[in-house]
Amino acid sequence: MNKSLNRAYLPMFSPEMKIFELVEAAPSVLSIFSRLNIRLPFGDISVEQMCKREGYNTELFLILCSIHADESFQPSTERLSVEMLPEVIGYLRASHRYYAEKMLPHTSAHLQEILEHCDNLSRSMLRRFYDDYMKYILDHFHAEEENLFSVIDNATARKADLTLLDMPHDDIDDRSNDIASLIFKSLPEDAPTKLRIITLEHIYALRDDLRRHNNVERYVLKPLVDKYLKTAKL
Repeated sequence: MNKSLNRAYLPMFSPEMKIFELVEAAPSVLSIFSRLNIRLPFGDISVEQMCKREGYNTELFLILCSIHADESFQPSTERLSVEMLPEVIGYLRASHRYYAEKMLPHTSAHLQEILEHCDNLSRSMLRRFYDDYMKYILDHFHAEEENLFSVIDNATARKADLTLLDMPHDDIDDRSNDIASLIFKSLPEDAPTKLRIITLEHIYALRDDLRRHNNVERYVLKPLVDKYLKTAKL
């Protein structure tokens, strides 16, 4: 039997590998360190040593790394334990802050640079699209915080709005692509190509990161909540 089938994380990762080896293999995992406020430097310590130092579940950390390294990755639900639930909620909350305080404003700032080269109509249209996009994402986060995360925190998970985990996130993709399409097709030629490319890179990076965020909710949080409801005496 292929032993990797019994693992909750990608075969390319292991608790024994050095942190540098992990980042070298998948640089996209760097944002996880930022979200979890994991301290530098790492020296030559392993993933397991780092998780022990920071107080994180090693297997869960490697699951998160796997999801960020491969968008198609789905962890083995058999290896997910109910004890991981508080850490998953903590990670998702940290991700919400990461988007709200860093990624969304950072992309907005690059967008503003383009708008300075646009006519009033183009400026108004693109600004409105992006502001609506931000509001849609932040409203969704707020709904999760209030109706899902906080309810689970209070050990009343049966009252949690689990439909939030089943909501399609295609609309976020569509809105991201609409903004990108406007930048590609509709802005005046005076808008510098260099600024367009930089902004597009940030929009697509944000879109792809939100997809991975959704995968954590769908493939980690939801199975853990299901397990919790089956075992907890609520």
